[in-house]
Amino acid sequence: MLKVGRLADYGVLILHHLGRVRPVRLSMESIAEVTHLPLPTVRKVMKYLVDAELVVSKRGPNGGYQLARSPEKVNLAEAIAAVEGTLALTECCDAAGSCEIHDRCDLAGRWPGVNAIVMRVLERTSLADLDRFGRHELHIPPPLRELMGATPAR
Repeated sequence: MLKVGRLADYGVLILHHLGRVRPVRLSMESIAEVTHLPLPTVRKVMKYLVDAELVVSKRGPNGGYQLARSPEKVNLAEAIAAVEGTLALTECCDAAGSCEIHDRCDLAGRWPGVNAIVMRVLERTSLADLDRFGRHELHIPPPLRELMGATPAR
């Protein structure tokens, strides 16, 4: 199954919430409360997000954590990469990949193109775009609509 890892998913969730309250700073405890995540998990994910400079922290009485840039300027590709590293759908898409049949595989040269399409959609989908999708209906993200030539969802 192809899916974003749990911690990367939580990272996007945290970033999304920080984007909604920006420029307000939140404590780790507040982030855990609004995201419904356990505090140890929030601490672990926040380390990745701060290290990637997607979140800034300030110590002191008015301290806390806030999104480093506006939600429109933070895309899903960088949010996921902050936690999981660069997206690679298959071993042949990973620069450090070690596929045993790479030299004999008919698809080795084709997967990177598929990987590039997925990356393009993630790079073009911002945290702000997440609020433009419906919660219960299947909605196509704006960047994917463009690639597909589809009309906007209403």
